[in-house]
Amino acid sequence: MAKLRADMLLVGSVNLNSAEEVFSTCGRLMGDHVPALPDGELGERSMWIYFLAAHTYHGHPAITTIGEIIPVKAFPPSGAGPQNPEAITHFRLKEGTKTVRFDELGYAREAIKSFEVFRQRRDAGDIANSVRFQVALPFPQDATFLFFREPAEAAIVAAAYEEALGREIKHIFDHISARDLAIQFDVCTDLLELEGTFYPWSHPESAWQRYVEPLRRLPRLVPADALLGFHFCYGTYPKKPVIQPKDLALSVRFANAAVAEAGRRVDFVHMTVPIQRSDDAYFKPLLDLKIGDTKVYLGVINSDGVEGAGKRLAAARKYLPDCGVAAECGFGREKPEDIPALLKIHHELAAQLRGM
Repeated sequence: MAKLRADMLLVGSVNLNSAEEVFSTCGRLMGDHVPALPDGELGERSMWIYFLAAHTYHGHPAITTIGEIIPVKAFPPSGAGPQNPEAITHFRLKEGTKTVRFDELGYAREAIKSFEVFRQRRDAGDIANSVRFQVALPFPQDATFLFFREPAEAAIVAAAYEEALGREIKHIFDHISARDLAIQFDVCTDLLELEGTFYPWSHPESAWQRYVEPLRRLPRLVPADALLGFHFCYGTYPKKPVIQPKDLALSVRFANAAVAEAGRRVDFVHMTVPIQRSDDAYFKPLLDLKIGDTKVYLGVINSDGVEGAGKRLAAARKYLPDCGVAAECGFGREKPEDIPALLKIHHELAAQLRGM
């Protein structure tokens, strides 16, 4: 498959009222500027991995919940949450537990349901025929690290999660054609842990291996006719970004490994660009990319509009002229009333890019 030509990526969460509204609104605005459209990761998935905390870990017979399971609607916006990561709800395995099994994670169920809406909107002309349905899945470290803080327990749960995720991926492709799908693996806490400055329970000496090992297994489960991408992220909760990266060097390292180890074509990678960064030093590590025809989308879009995004994009293209654009991250922690303006920025920047 040739390198992706689409110049824009929607990362995932959109925070509108329904999948139908997300597909209709974003489909019309983005046209064929995007390779795929997510369903918006609405409702209980809007807090990303907290979906797993509330529906997979909490109430499992082998797991004890420590702290309160907060309804997603009660979460404060980015910047207003608990600044101490140790205050976040977490879990312990019950004494003597050596293995765990999760019957389902919920991602396949939600994807199959949303794809029916996607297909209806595409048939109605709201979505370009070339655009696929995008499904985002947390990588094993990200699904477990925040919630299981004892290394031995985290390893048990990560293995169980990976096994369950493999079943979910197969279930998705049993019901949706690979040619209609783009699978995006979300990778965040891996980068934060390797920065070594936020989580008191970090073990950065083993963090890289915990990323690479499932990288050698999970992407191989995605059929060749599907698109595959990675979202490398510095988070949005309790603030955006959770850690201010020094530059893109660590993201480049993760992207290089994804392409080298995935065992199949990686079609795209997305990297964080904080709103404050339009300096050459931040983007210079892009020169070290070794990813062949994999498309890079840089998260230059933020609340400061097309002008701010353009400034960051101009700095980035000194080092990677062919990069595409995206928001810094998804919109799950953005206020719903701010979403139309953010989407308008995407639309206006897409028009500019098409005119270049």
